[in-house]
Amino acid sequence: MRIVNGFLSSKLPLLIVLVGVCTYFSPIYWNAPSWVPGLLLGIVIFFTGLSMNITAIKGIRTKKRELIIATLLKWTLTVLVSITLAYLLFSSQPEIAAGFILSGTVPSATAATLYTFLAGGNTALVIASSLIDIAISPIVTPLSMLGLSGNPVSISFFSLIQSFFFIVILPLGLGLSIQRLFPKLIIHSKSITSFGSSLSLLIIIHTIVGDGTKAIGNAIGTLPLIVLATIIQVVFPMLAAYYIAKRLSIVEEDARAILFQVGLCNTALAAILAFEFIGEIAAIAPIVNMIVNLSVGSLIANYFIKKDRIESEDLDCIVHDKTSFHSTKVLIKD
Repeated sequence: MRIVNGFLSSKLPLLIVLVGVCTYFSPIYWNAPSWVPGLLLGIVIFFTGLSMNITAIKGIRTKKRELIIATLLKWTLTVLVSITLAYLLFSSQPEIAAGFILSGTVPSATAATLYTFLAGGNTALVIASSLIDIAISPIVTPLSMLGLSGNPVSISFFSLIQSFFFIVILPLGLGLSIQRLFPKLIIHSKSITSFGSSLSLLIIIHTIVGDGTKAIGNAIGTLPLIVLATIIQVVFPMLAAYYIAKRLSIVEEDARAILFQVGLCNTALAAILAFEFIGEIAAIAPIVNMIVNLSVGSLIANYFIKKDRIESEDLDCIVHDKTSFHSTKVLIKD
């Protein structure tokens, strides 16, 4: 299982592209009922709740300032960049614009926690921030689309709340509740969560692309612009959030957590909501975002890993040199 999880995690962006492309060109795909992608994501979120470190989340009480900053940056930087790019580049294509905005107004992704952990950041800060996201997102999302013209982009607040409840809040609450009743399950749930998350994402992409093949074909000419806009949508908030965090004298591990929390959104959820409430074309932007944020997240996490390794090696060299110097002094005295 560990080998399979390692392969899926490291190759997930590539696998998403392959599944999407193969499904698009294949005449055969799984024509699943519309509720299946939501159910799959709900199962992933259930296992996420089951494997959450509740003790670490409780300890975040000492990080109220950092939590407020992470939340403010997420719901200003990411949302404003998403809205601005959508209105500037896709105002004549309201479905694509709506899907693009949706990609930046959903809660943070489970990948944000993973990459924060790999990068040596504070994962508890990301988890606590994502719980706040769940309360904010259903309010911000419909408001962000008020300026878009056309009935296809009108999203009912109560319908969105209902989807959030069944896809996110209920599964997460069940996972946390079962963990409290059976604490030892956390040991076994992490590998299942990792495997299930990757597999579910691939199945979600397959079903959404399969159902939207015709619509995607009609919008294929806009794809390069969507990719370029998405790179800006993901990268700029991440780098800006990290810079602002450092300027506010936030410690390195919290600054890294804020970077991933702000930039990596749950675009699997965005794709499902776009497909359900807006249409097939609207799901293109979240799918592209999923590929970009996983790839960029992986690159930045690896950068921090290498940086820490180099600093650790330099520190070891300094300690070694000092030890050698003192040893030499002792020998001279003798």
